[in-house]
Amino acid sequence: MELSTATLTHHLTSDRSLSHAGASLLTCELRELSGSSLRHLPLHSPTFSWRNVAFLLLLSLALEWTSAWLEKKITEKPGVCPKERLSCTTELPNSCLTDFDCEAYLKCCFFACQKKCLDPFREPCRLPVSQGDCNDGARRWYFDFENYRCRSFTYSGCKGNANNFLSEVDCKTSCMLTVKNGQCPLFPFTDRMECPPSCHSDIDCPLTDKCCESRCGFACADAWTVKTGFCPHKPSACAKIDKPKCLQDGECPWGEKCCSHCGLKCIEPKY
Repeated sequence: MELSTATLTHHLTSDRSLSHAGASLLTCELRELSGSSLRHLPLHSPTFSWRNVAFLLLLSLALEWTSAWLEKKITEKPGVCPKERLSCTTELPNSCLTDFDCEAYLKCCFFACQKKCLDPFREPCRLPVSQGDCNDGARRWYFDFENYRCRSFTYSGCKGNANNFLSEVDCKTSCMLTVKNGQCPLFPFTDRMECPPSCHSDIDCPLTDKCCESRCGFACADAWTVKTGFCPHKPSACAKIDKPKCLQDGECPWGEKCCSHCGLKCIEPKY
């Protein structure tokens, strides 16, 4: 039986304190046990062994690590927060502290110089403008993705979404590079054993890399070159499909583009 995200979040919330308490109790009991064992065991006793001491210490450390890991996992919801894109000189008041301060599947992420609840599976700069639910009036900026520009709006002072910036400069810095030049490769990764870190948009990727869909989800990959112009229309029928002569525009000489024309080949584009 599959559990919905809301149901899973409810179970995680209810079980969080119980699991952490159990792990902490085990750690405390082991500390007391190992401490009392060492206090009542003479160093020159035939039953004394430094190997046993080392084993108890390692076991204690392992339980401490397990307790910390459980607490971290229990206080986190699924998904990855977007990276901070601004150099914050002053931080704004936080609207959350942990993921479980946020509704449903939203996570508590540090973005645009404050902790706020946001959807970890959506790019903040592609969200629609949201004025919030309060009665204050403050000028803020949001990124209009359809027209690819920053616009001002009146923010009510609470709630809303992550597409909300203090200034036009902050908006441009965070969002103008969400789509870089180039094209995602057909097969971004050849390593079958390991997936690279995930990304939300091109701006999360270094240099000219793009955020591309792959078997690993969305991850950064080397972008293919896209030259100017358009490929001519494909023939309505092909006598045969030739072996590919190219995969991307960057493999073609001069101004030619890699086009599908009864097989991939370098062709002079139309303008």
